[in-house]
Amino acid sequence: MSSPLPASLPHPAPRRQQFLDGFAVTASLLCLIHCLLLPMLLVALPVLATMLVVPEAFHAVAFFVALPTSTLAMVSGRARHGRHRPAMLAAAGLILLGLGAFAIDGETAERIVTSIGAVTLAVAHGLNWRARSARCMAPSA
Repeated sequence: MSSPLPASLPHPAPRRQQFLDGFAVTASLLCLIHCLLLPMLLVALPVLATMLVVPEAFHAVAFFVALPTSTLAMVSGRARHGRHRPAMLAAAGLILLGLGAFAIDGETAERIVTSIGAVTLAVAHGLNWRARSARCMAPSA
């Protein structure tokens, strides 16, 4: 017969929450890599510029992937740890991503706004992950 776990042991976060936060952080980082490294690569290797074309719809598609994923992760995280800051920061990041995808015409300005949005969103998911982990590690009452 096994005894129940002591209250001081960490309780694992739900798999769905871990997946959503992990997916969202990965997507944000991939977006950042795309926004910052691809232009440098295209400048460094002019031959690639003629062969590699990123569709105009890329940012819109990325935004529509980030929106539900981030929303689910933030709602689920807030329900688990009760902190508002990660969700507010994620909302700011999503707004910046949306502005970059739909409202800004200049390539440089679009890249700057989108990059700031991607970093903001990644930080928000990191805070969400950390808050969830801190909640899991806290002894239950």
